[in-house]
Amino acid sequence: MKVHPPAEEFAIETAESFFLPSFCEVRMVFAVVVIAELLAFILTLVSPGIVDNPWASLGLISMFMQWIALTSAAVLCVTRPLLARLGNSVAALVSYLLVLLVTAIISEIAFRLMVGSTLFPEIGMQQHAVFLLRNLIISTVIAAVVLRYLYVQYQWRQQLKAEARARIQALQAR
Repeated sequence: MKVHPPAEEFAIETAESFFLPSFCEVRMVFAVVVIAELLAFILTLVSPGIVDNPWASLGLISMFMQWIALTSAAVLCVTRPLLARLGNSVAALVSYLLVLLVTAIISEIAFRLMVGSTLFPEIGMQQHAVFLLRNLIISTVIAAVVLRYLYVQYQWRQQLKAEARARIQALQAR
């Protein structure tokens, strides 16, 4: 039997008792990219002006979504050890706020780039609030749904583990 030092044992126990997966893993990064791309496709379909140039719209929305998704994943990857110490409820709220902060920062950068570009002559500073608010509302809904899904999945795994332990204990009692 392998004996873990106390710090390593605590880290393993904390990792297993935390709902947020490791966004540092390739599998999770791939999932983030795919989900962001699907969302970009949906947003492109519902955007006005799709008929003019659908591929250009998809490319721009996709690039913007990937910036937000991958930056959020990187922030959650880096902050995961700190979040794991907070407990699941507080960590969920902090994770949620981090994703919204990343969305706000990247939206601000993207807006400044669009206003300074000749590719978007119709965009002016008067649309700044609408652009930022729209992106934050979309991010609010998506982040809430994803974090809720991750938490429900975590609860389901914990329930399966508890049932397996109960079965083992019942078999051992016999």
